[in-house]
Amino acid sequence: SSGKRTSHQLWYTEMNSSSVAGGRCQLNDPVQFILVPVVYCLVLCVGLPGNLVALLVFVQSGRVRKAIRIYLINLTLADIFFNLTLPFWIPYYMAEGHWELPEPVCRLAGAAYYLATYSAIAFMTLISLNRYCTVAKVELALNRPQGAFAACTVAWGSCFACAVPSLVTQQTHQAESVNLKCFEQYSGRRSYAYAMVLLFAASFLVVLGAYLSIMRSLSAAASVCQGGHRRRARALVLGMLLVFAVCVAPYHLFLVPPSFLDNLHMLSVALLSLNSCIDPLIYCFSLKHFRTDLWAMVRRAAWCHPLPLPSVPPPLNLSDGDSHLY
Repeated sequence: SSGKRTSHQLWYTEMNSSSVAGGRCQLNDPVQFILVPVVYCLVLCVGLPGNLVALLVFVQSGRVRKAIRIYLINLTLADIFFNLTLPFWIPYYMAEGHWELPEPVCRLAGAAYYLATYSAIAFMTLISLNRYCTVAKVELALNRPQGAFAACTVAWGSCFACAVPSLVTQQTHQAESVNLKCFEQYSGRRSYAYAMVLLFAASFLVVLGAYLSIMRSLSAAASVCQGGHRRRARALVLGMLLVFAVCVAPYHLFLVPPSFLDNLHMLSVALLSLNSCIDPLIYCFSLKHFRTDLWAMVRRAAWCHPLPLPSVPPPLNLSDGDSHLY
């Protein structure tokens, strides 16, 4: 039912508001009010530290150079930004879809969630395109540091511009269940949801095309001398492709669902949040220098802050009469 939904993502469309029984929505839905906050808590506890560590590795290391370093840093910042929005939404779901904070906070939290989600999609697309150009030796402005910086600036600016309308209009409303809802007034704005689906579809096709092109390049005889570098590029793009397919695609498939798909939509919301946890794992398994720099940073931290040695108790001064005990 329309009162049953608490998906705070932008452009979510309520399609069937007539299914509220008795003037009240059905609360205590385990998918919405148990699964989603539990997943959000796990993502916050795992994703935020993981992305902070990844950011430290990228900033302190000079190994991940040129455009790819700029893209990876911006993707990590987007994931951190996403993680920082979760403390606002966890209490909302635990309160069964009741917004207890001031209304301007609802605007900021929803706009930030949207900004972080779609900027991360943009950066994953740029990373995949960069890896393809590197393997295929295609010269593009996006492969130079200045071009990468400009592309990231445009990505942040475009996503922010799309989020501005939600910052200047009221985003809370009183539901029939007497709960104060946040970011659920999008009936009649299906065009925005369809635009987000088209944006995702275009990004997914770019990532898929980059992966297939790298695979084709690997199969060529000329790739033998650079097999290691190209295989790592393939692994990175494959990781991005899996994130798109497993975490991002389900959300967009159920972005404008009929009412009987409410639970599937909420499951897709939980899957979407896992994106920020998976990205640091992709770095570890697909970037050789990232692993090297990570261990180097761990060793430096251990050297600067060594663990205290366990204290050894002083020897007992035993009398001759007690020596038979030992």
